Amino acid sequence: MIAGLGMDVVSVSRIAGQLASPTAVRFLERVYTARERAYCDARPAARAVHYAARWAAKEAASKALGVPSGIRFLDVEVSREQGAPSLLLSGAAAAAAARRGVQAVHLTLTHDGDVAAATVILEAAGG
Repeated sequence: MIAGLGMDVVSVSRIAGQLASPTAVRFLERVYTARERAYCDARPAARAVHYAARWAAKEAASKALGVPSGIRFLDVEVSREQGAPSLLLSGAAAAAAARRGVQAVHLTLTHDGDVAAATVILEAAGG
């Protein structure tokens, strides 16, 4: 059974602007985990695209969880070990998922031109 659905779209140039701003380091540390930063920074030709897709994933996850009180960007991490990306939830995001009985989290990321998007589906037992 679907326990939550969230989708988000973001302008890559908006994130590129944040990356080029004087407050970029503070922005990156507030929004992205160390592993996310390492992944994106290892791809300099498409750095802003990867950051934008992760921003969209964090927003989509928050929406799928019902925008729980206390959720932080760092409570949602996009992981890309091998194959498809996945989401790791901690803090308020993990607590909200537990309250909803979430057993699986599905994530898809996409980008084209100046747009990055993500969709998150939360799956719970039942029917």
